[in-house]
Amino acid sequence: MFSSTKWQSARDAKKAEQRELIERGKEVVQMQAAGISDELDKAILGATAVEIVRNIEEKKPGWTATNVLLVFIRSAIRAHESTNALTEILFDEALKRAQDLDAEFARTGRVVGPLHGVPVSLKDHIDIAGYDTTMGLTHMTSQPVEQDSGIARVLKKAGAVPFVKTNIPQTMLAFDCENPLFGATNNPYNPERIPGGSSGGEAALLASDGSVLGIGSDIGGSLRIPAHFSGCFSLKPCSGRFPASGCQNFTPGFEGVHSTMGPMGRSVSDVEALTRLFLDASIDVSRTETGVFPMPYRKDVELPKKLKFGYFLTDGFCKASPACERAVLMAVEALRKKGHECVEFEPPTPLEAMEYFTALTSADRYETLLSFLRGDPAESALWLVTIGPKLPAPIRWFLNWVFESVMGDPKMARLMRASKGKSVVEVQQWQHKRDVFVDRARKQLWEEHGFDAVLCAPQATPALKHGETWDLSVLAIGTILWNVIDSSVGHLPMTFVDSTLDAPSSSWWDAQRASPGSPMVEKRVYGKGGVYDAKAMEGLPVGLQIVGMQYDEERVIELMKVVDEAVGKRGFGPGEFSKKMKGAERVY
Repeated sequence: MFSSTKWQSARDAKKAEQRELIERGKEVVQMQAAGISDELDKAILGATAVEIVRNIEEKKPGWTATNVLLVFIRSAIRAHESTNALTEILFDEALKRAQDLDAEFARTGRVVGPLHGVPVSLKDHIDIAGYDTTMGLTHMTSQPVEQDSGIARVLKKAGAVPFVKTNIPQTMLAFDCENPLFGATNNPYNPERIPGGSSGGEAALLASDGSVLGIGSDIGGSLRIPAHFSGCFSLKPCSGRFPASGCQNFTPGFEGVHSTMGPMGRSVSDVEALTRLFLDASIDVSRTETGVFPMPYRKDVELPKKLKFGYFLTDGFCKASPACERAVLMAVEALRKKGHECVEFEPPTPLEAMEYFTALTSADRYETLLSFLRGDPAESALWLVTIGPKLPAPIRWFLNWVFESVMGDPKMARLMRASKGKSVVEVQQWQHKRDVFVDRARKQLWEEHGFDAVLCAPQATPALKHGETWDLSVLAIGTILWNVIDSSVGHLPMTFVDSTLDAPSSSWWDAQRASPGSPMVEKRVYGKGGVYDAKAMEGLPVGLQIVGMQYDEERVIELMKVVDEAVGKRGFGPGEFSKKMKGAERVY
């Protein structure tokens, strides 16, 4: 157990080390990047991963792995200064690697792999040999790991250049992004807002043009909620499609809901490039890593000319805010104009999925997860998530009665009843009920409705303020549904909050009253002093989930392209943030 003095000392030492490495990075950029013109700097920031490799391979003037890295070191530092997105700083090793790649290319005339010279950022829990994997825990500082994770090995073999790791929330069971070691990460569009979580540092960095590609993870929305809040692209693959060895977590051995690693980027092209890489590597990786399916990327995916999309505007727990509803309807309108069919429908009881998620994650009373804190102060976002199993039975009974009979909220009461410790037999019973639900949901979606994909909001609201998530963890129901079903899910940034367009209208209120969700949650979100405020949220990104079948990643990527192209340009993509935001301009 760390004392308060020990955890603070460990934090201060780690932050001092980080500051020193960042300052050294600034000095290196100032010395080595003087020959990079403003025009080349903008071109590099505005390039996809595929374009970077192509320009290096074609020997375009100034396009070297070293120059590309210098530009993104500069941009990552700039992004970090406003968002606090970074944890581990790998600049020295990354520069050596970029120089080696340039030397190899000069010698052979061939790139070493499909990501030759592409700077890549990784979520903090992913092991990179020679660096800490602290996961935001002060007692894990100054303990560099000895081996690369499966993710890092595949990336390095492909020629990528890992150059930073990024911040996460404490325990990763939250959709904010704060821990006692590295502090809170800010939304790139508004520092008063959160970037989402748990892959929040990744999303903030990518959305700020601070990296080309990123790798995150997802057990309840951690690739999609940050992409939605911060304005970037992502894909939640199904379990077993990306390697997970050396990707540390707070519940080792947990099988109730499968976590998955996945790609994040600034375009559909970026997401596709990373997905192709890891799926094509799956045969080799599966020989030595448990749980990886040897399923290479399918290159023969063809979509029908006329697609059928289902969509919904409420998850039954909290109606999508006007901003998030507008993002879904933008896609629906654009697709209909292209001749595709879009059908509004009721989703397969998200509350039931949330109940299974809650029941299974709480089975050990969160003791394993919380044991990792070892004296670190617990962040507020963990309070409501973990309180249920700790309560004595009489208090639990009383709260259930209050929720159901006094507050008129049987949905919250149902989740409270599920959040308690369980025996092995009870866990097995819950898992069986989960499997029955999943089979029923898949049949409804893909056989009875015959959808090619489902369109829906990642969450009911755009990015919340720091400190607002402590009693709103249930808003993750919109993403958790698809984790329980184990669907392949893409995320596209769609639009920005407009205070005029996105204020609740009389028709929106009528629809909300006609199909109410949880009274307690909707009051917290839309009632007096509620967290949804279109005026205060002006300019924040708003995203869209594109949901496919299990092991349908290749097809979902093609569907992402269809929606992306149908909606058209809308202020997202490589270099777009740097064009819009003051302070993003080049400084050497």
